[in-house]
Parts: sequence; structure tokens; C-alpha cells
Amino acid sequence: MDYEGRLARKLQKLDADLVAKREEVEGLQRSLRLERDKFAEEYKSEKRERETKATTQEERIREYLSEVLYAKPKQKDKKGEFSLDTVLVSFVKPNESFRYNLAFRVDSGTNVAQLRNSACKYWGVSPDSFILRTMANNKCQDDNKVKDCFKQGEIAQLRLEMKRDSSEPPLEEELKAIQPKTKKRAGRPKSGKPRFNAEGVEQIQKFGENYANQLKKMGGVYFLLKLRDTKPSEHASKIKLRNIIVYAALVVLSVYVYMTRRPIGDAFWCAKGVQDFLLVSVPLPGVQAMSCTGEVSQDHRLCVPGFQGVQTRDDMWNWLNYTLPGVFWSVVDADESLPTLASYNELLGYMSIRVQNVKTPTSMEYCVQNLQLVSALNADLPGANITCYPRTITASTQETAQYADIASYWQNVTADAADLDISANVRGISNPGIFRSATENKDKHGIGEISGRITNYDASGYSVDYRMTVSNPAAAIVDYRNDLDYLRASKWIDYSATRVVIVSFTTYNFDYDLWTASDFFFEIPPDGDILPNFDVKPFKPRIYETRAELTYTYVEYVRLAIGIYILIFIGWSERHHKVRNHKAGFYYHISLAGITDLGLVVCMFITLIWRTVEFQSLSTARYLERADDMQRTHGFISFREMAWNYNTIFIVDGIVMVFLMYRLITFFRLSHTVFLQWRAVGQALKMFVFFSLVILPAFAGFVVVSTMLFGRYILGFSSLGYSAVSSMKLVAGNLNPQVLDRDVVVGVVSTVALYLLLTFFLLNVFVTIFVDAYYVVRLTSTQPSEKWDGQRIRTWALPGVCVSIFQAILSAGESESRD
Repeated sequence: MDYEGRLARKLQKLDADLVAKREEVEGLQRSLRLERDKFAEEYKSEKRERETKATTQEERIREYLSEVLYAKPKQKDKKGEFSLDTVLVSFVKPNESFRYNLAFRVDSGTNVAQLRNSACKYWGVSPDSFILRTMANNKCQDDNKVKDCFKQGEIAQLRLEMKRDSSEPPLEEELKAIQPKTKKRAGRPKSGKPRFNAEGVEQIQKFGENYANQLKKMGGVYFLLKLRDTKPSEHASKIKLRNIIVYAALVVLSVYVYMTRRPIGDAFWCAKGVQDFLLVSVPLPGVQAMSCTGEVSQDHRLCVPGFQGVQTRDDMWNWLNYTLPGVFWSVVDADESLPTLASYNELLGYMSIRVQNVKTPTSMEYCVQNLQLVSALNADLPGANITCYPRTITASTQETAQYADIASYWQNVTADAADLDISANVRGISNPGIFRSATENKDKHGIGEISGRITNYDASGYSVDYRMTVSNPAAAIVDYRNDLDYLRASKWIDYSATRVVIVSFTTYNFDYDLWTASDFFFEIPPDGDILPNFDVKPFKPRIYETRAELTYTYVEYVRLAIGIYILIFIGWSERHHKVRNHKAGFYYHISLAGITDLGLVVCMFITLIWRTVEFQSLSTARYLERADDMQRTHGFISFREMAWNYNTIFIVDGIVMVFLMYRLITFFRLSHTVFLQWRAVGQALKMFVFFSLVILPAFAGFVVVSTMLFGRYILGFSSLGYSAVSSMKLVAGNLNPQVLDRDVVVGVVSTVALYLLLTFFLLNVFVTIFVDAYYVVRLTSTQPSEKWDGQRIRTWALPGVCVSIFQAILSAGESESRD
């Protein structure tokens, strides 16, 4: 048994050695075969290279020749002489239905025989078997000049047709044309009538004489005959697989950055949680506990209206006096404390109430347009003292003087509370009787400009601050309401002089890890109305702290690197492609591809630099310390501008995605169908721009008329901007019911007219333009669609080196199989 085992092991070893020797021999044989076929493969490779170069040179020569053929030399036209420089020759090959068109350059001395010989030589047919006919079916004699074959204004087009055999009988029209009307007689007939059939001749010539007029009746055919075939597009040669991969990777990275930095729904629910506390209606004090919902909330004797339901100054004071403190400081009930905004958010620092007032007039200095009328009324009416307050706040009309009584009151109440603990002192350091300029509020408190419905309001004004997190909420509510009572009695918010009241505060939500900068403000125009408005902006003060946020930053760096690659390499490739096709390189920058490439790279640079500068200066802990101001050094800090920057950066990210989506559309032009539709859209937009210029004045007129008609009693038409938006809504079917409530006849007429103008006419015009553009592009584009076989896909997807290696390996495999 041991002997058999040794023999078996020896046999296995011999087999292994035999396999190794066999592999070595086969390797040597392959090496020998490769060396033997080396020169043949090199010859094949050189041959392919020569063929490729020859094909490229031929295409380039054809392009240069086509440019030369289509370029017209400058000539001096002689007055009164008909000149012809280009003739279109049409030819239908035997047993085919496709019509070929070829343009020939001619001069005044070119005759028909020369043109016929050139055309036959081009198409490879015998000149003896073909003739040239006009589109009126008239044969062109060889000794005639080409320019004499056409009438003035006739289309310069000839048909190359095969000669008819003499054995074929003449046509019936020809027989009738040559048939005598009477028997043959000697001499001239006395009646003077012609011996031939004039009706037959007229019938034959009828088509040729009226051809142009009949063709003009068919506008589409006449237009197409005048168009030249478009040159074949070279767009497919510049679309590379690597570019598609680059842009697809950029799309994935952009979506990843956006979705991770702003998860879906977080910003909305965080802002809505703040809004819901301040927009609800609450019961007035002294009223039996009830729910102010539904119709009950409309009874202002029982409930304080919600923020958006505030209509009068009493409603505004009730909202400030009852709704606002209940949001920040919990009201202790017999059983439990009611939930407040602090139950779900961290209240950061102070809540600020800021007002802007205009100067109180001493006489009639602000009655600019109606000075004479006001003077006459004051003179005629006994005891009348009519004055005009400034409509808006400007540098010359804004009240900046100190309210001495209010300032003194505030100094006294803050001095009394100086010994209290910081968490128990609800009042801030801002004195409501002292005016603070916009520069001071901007530098020390971060307050910026705020946009309202009537106008924009800068950071200046009289401010009072209250700490939102206190140890004794009940006492805080008492102090807050006592201060409001005094401020109301002192006309801090005046019925005639106050133009805006702004309530601002900042919160932080633990669950969403988001801050909110909130501004609730009342605009008070001089007509006594109250316009409530609010703006809650979620944001993060720093985005480079956690490991995940650093990962997002690295992804942005990768995205920016791809953008630099697009700007340098893809931009160079696109410009080189334009130059290779005899166009200026700058055409790339004014094309859709160039605009989207430059736009997305610029936007990526902006977002990265903006985020780095704005959200990497201080840590989150430092921002919390500034907002809380536990040392009472600066008071309220506004984060509105930071929140605006945070949200605007995401808007720029959205613009990046828009550019990317349009750029990806350009790659779908590899499909011939998409390419034709792409060209049709481009052609349609050119015409649509013209029609838009016709429609825009009419739409502008509707906007102005709507402002004049409905701006008196509908807010949506109170200005030209609002009227433009409301008119577009009207076109979409969103009719403001107040339009019909106020004036039924005018509302119906304007609605129908606007619908007919924009919806019916404009939409149908665009559809017609697009159909016409697609029809023209489809018929004039003679470029065949790409055939995507295996060889074409490899050539398109792989670099030239890889294709050569693949072909060499394939050739080696074929030679081995033959051996």
C-alpha cells in the first residue's frame, strides 16, 4: 500500500510537471505566433490609421469645398440685367423614390449642355441618356444659356430626367397640339386662324405659365422649395460617454448635498410650529374658558383675533397684550401650565418690539398735493384743524426725537429691577423712548431691512426688549402688560404717526436642530388700516461642526472639482468642436450648453464661498451666548440676515440643479428623434419671441387697466406688480371673487378678454408655431439617424486607444482561430 501511495504521488508530480511544460510550450508558441504576425498586425494598424486619416481628410475637403461652393463672390450687378448664380438640380435615381437635390454654381456664359454633363458626372449616369427640364416641364436645349431657361421671378430649379425612347408614342396633349383643325390646304387660310390646335398648345403651356402662381397658393410647398437642405449636424461627435458620467455624478452629488443639508419637511414643520402659536385666536381675559375656533373667533368681544385676523388698532393692542405674552410665558392654571412655545423650542434671549413713527406735523407742511384744498377747508369750517401726516417713512419725515416721559419711565422701572436675578428680570436694556438709527441697530444688534406689502423698512426705530426665558413667568406677564399700558397711554404707538410695529425673536428646535428667525409686523398706512404680515425663516448659524457636516463639505469640494473640470476641459472641447466645424469658439458660450456650464460652475463657487464666509466664523455655542446675553451687555440680537443668507444659498443650489437638468437634456440629442424635436423647439422659440413682443404690450395694457379698475378696493390689484400676478392667476382660472362682487360687467368683460388674449390666442399661436417648426425641420433635415451597432457603441463609449487595443486583440483571436 505504501508503494502504491508513493507511485500515486510521483504520478501526480509528473502530471504537474507535464502541465507546466505544456503551458510553457503553449506560451512560447503564442509568443512565436505574435512575433510572426507582428508585421502583419502593424500593417493592418497602419492601414486602419491611413484609412481613418483619408476619411477625415476627405470630409474636411468636402467641408471646405461646400463652404467655397456656398460662398458667393462679390459681383457688380448691372441695372436691368437678370443675373443667376445658383441652380438647383433635382434627380430621382431609377427604381428609387428619394429625390436628390444638388446646387450648382453658374455664370452668365454657362449653357445647358455644360450643366447637364456636370450633373450626370456627379450622379454617375450617361449624359446622352438624360435631359434637363424646368419645373414647368419644358425641355432645356443644350445650346441655350442656363439663365435663359427661367423667367424673371421663376424658381431656378431643373429636373434631370431620362430621355424617352423614340419608339414611344407622343402624348395625347402633344398630338392635339400639332393636329391641324382643318384639312391640309395650300396657302394661308382666309380666316386668319392658325392651322394648329391652339387649345392643345394652351393646355400644354398652361401648367408652365401658371406654375409659380399655383405654387404660391400652396404656401408650405412653395416655402420648402425655396429652402436649402440644412448641413448635417456634428453634434453627436462631441457627446462623449465620459461627459455624461461627469454630469450624472454631479447631479448625484448635488442632490445628496441638498437633501442632507436640508432634509425634506424639516424646515417647513419647524417654521409651522412657531407660526401656529402666534396665528391662533385666544379668549379675552374675564371671559369664561372657551375655544376660540370657527365663528366664535370672529367675535372680538370674546376672543382676540389671530395674527392674520387683526384689522383694527384695538385688535393689534389686544394681540400684543394677551396673545404675545401667552406664547412666551406660561399661564399657571389651577391644574397645570398651558403649553407655550418654550415647550417645544428653546427661546433664545430677548423678544423685541420695534416701532417706526413719522413726524407729527405742526401745520400743513406735509400737504403737498392738496395744500390749497386743506387751507380752504380750515378757513371755511369753524374750528377745523386739518393736517397731513407723511405717507411713508423717509430720512426727512421719520421721527427721531426722544420721548422724554417714556425714557424716564423706563429708567425708573429698570432701576427698581436692577437687584433682581438676571433670570427674573424680564426687561431688556433697550429704552423705548430713545431712537436708534439703522446703522446702530445693524452693527450692535444685527437688525436688517424688512420688506412689507407697502414698502421696505430699515433697521431704525424705537425698541423695547423682553427676556423670553424667565424664572417667574407670572410676574413677567404683569410687568409686560404694565409697560404696554403705559406705552399705549403715552402714544408710543400712535394712531396717526406710527407706520409699522415689528415683533422679532429667535428660537431653537432640538428635534430638527434648526434655529428660526421670526418677524411678525403690522403695517399701518395713513388710512387707518392694519396690514399684518410675518416671516419665519429656519436656519443654522454654523454648518461645519459635526462629522456629518464635514462630510457634506468634502462632497462640496468634490463637486467644485468637477465644476473646474467642466469649465476647463469640457469648455475647451466644446470650443474646439465649434472651430473644427468652421464656427467661432465663442458660439459655445452663447449656446444652451455654454450658458448652463458657466452658470452651474459659477453657482457652485458662490455657494461654497458664501457658506464658508457666512457660516464658519463663530461656533454655535458662541452664537447661543450672544443671543442669551446673560451679562446684559447688548440686549436683543437679530439673526434675520443670517437666516436670509442660509435660505438664499439653497435657492442658488436649486439653480444649479436647473442648469444641470437642462445640460443633461443636450445629451439626449444622440437620439435622432430628440435631436429633431430639439431643433424644432429652437426654431419655434425664435418665432415665439416675436409674437411675445406683440402680446406683451396688450398684457401690460390689461395690467394697467386692471389696476385702475380694481385697485381701489382689491389688494391684489393695488399696485402694478400685484395686478400682474393677479392677471396671471386669472388666466390660470383662479378668479378673485371680489372682482365680480364689485363690478360684474367690467369683471366679466375683462376676464373674457384676458382669456381670449392669453389663454386662447397665445396658447394656440405657440402650438401653431411649434407644429410649423417641426414640419420644416423634419422635411429639411436630410441627415440620416445614427445606427448604434456594436462597433459604433464601442467607438463612442471608449477612448481611441482602448478601441485600437480591442481591435488588435480581436484580430489576434481571429488569426489564432484560422491557424
